[in-house]
Amino acid sequence: MNYIVEVEAEVLKDIIKKADKVCGTLEPSMRKLVFLSEDERLYVIASDGCLSGYFPVVPFYSKITSPFEVPLDVVKHFVSELSGKIILHFQDGVLSLKSQNEMMRLRITPFQKDREEKIFVPKHPEGAIFSKRKLLSELDFASSFLEEGSYVDLYFSRSALEVISQHYGLVAYSRLDVERNTDNSEMVSENDVVSFSIRIPYVSTRHLIKVLEIEETNQVQFSFNPIRNKVVIFSGDTFTMCADIPEETPHVLRSLCSRFEPKIRILSSLLQRLLRRSLIAGRFSDVEIYSRHGEIVVVSQHGPIAYKGSIPIQRESEEVRFSFQTKAFMLRSVLNRIGSQHVLIDNVDEYVLLAPPSLSRFLVVRNQRIQ
Repeated sequence: MNYIVEVEAEVLKDIIKKADKVCGTLEPSMRKLVFLSEDERLYVIASDGCLSGYFPVVPFYSKITSPFEVPLDVVKHFVSELSGKIILHFQDGVLSLKSQNEMMRLRITPFQKDREEKIFVPKHPEGAIFSKRKLLSELDFASSFLEEGSYVDLYFSRSALEVISQHYGLVAYSRLDVERNTDNSEMVSENDVVSFSIRIPYVSTRHLIKVLEIEETNQVQFSFNPIRNKVVIFSGDTFTMCADIPEETPHVLRSLCSRFEPKIRILSSLLQRLLRRSLIAGRFSDVEIYSRHGEIVVVSQHGPIAYKGSIPIQRESEEVRFSFQTKAFMLRSVLNRIGSQHVLIDNVDEYVLLAPPSLSRFLVVRNQRIQ
């Protein structure tokens, strides 16, 4: 093959910036840019193994017979200080990048798929449309306290998306309504979008948040391809994400949150301060939080070291007896995203629920002090 294309440096820099967010801090050997031609365009594809981003580069009227890959970090370093036009020259298994009096040559590697399926740029079917800002906010809330190996569950039905995650006994729940399409100013019909229940990896969720933050759009289109078992996301560029089936349904959490009647009101900053002070064993510190005579007590112990602090309850319509244990760092992380200066608390059945006054997000943990 022998192809020559001309690309604006800023276009290539923007693509590399997005590819960098998609790949995240993986092993350098896995951070690759895949070149593919389709529908008379040249595309660059980046992936973390689950989340993939498909970025159009320039019109391209030839056909690259076999997709190939090059190291992302090498290309990123070379183009970082360039301006003007960059010439991409593909010939005899080598990709050359030329700009004025500089050139870099890379031996290309045929792209290898784990499964025997053709690589292609996915089409984006009609999907549920969400405010990008709100969607990222809910994904950030749900994933803020998770760790590698954890998951975020998404349940779309009718005209809303429910987002659920859990780790170390702490459960996050929020609900996001479908937006109007600014292109045709009509609400996406609930009959036009297939309902889905999916589970996506924590690491890829964080990568998705970071790359969508730099997409220059206000809305995100979300759909699910049951045949390929992938989430398809369109926000100017197209993304796909692998998905599993959640082990549970949102019905129990939805019922708990609908019966929430707050009886305690505290300043979020005060609780966060005590949680920060209780990190006596670093981010892995365990903490117990319980109510006692008009105050909330935070206790942490690690070997011979013990910490105890308390904050007064601003408003308590009736005494609420609760006690629960969790990781101080995780609770503090998710409280930072709860979206309010105040936190409301109540018992529902055998659980303790924490929420902002808007009741748009909930933290749920099992009450260890059942009356």
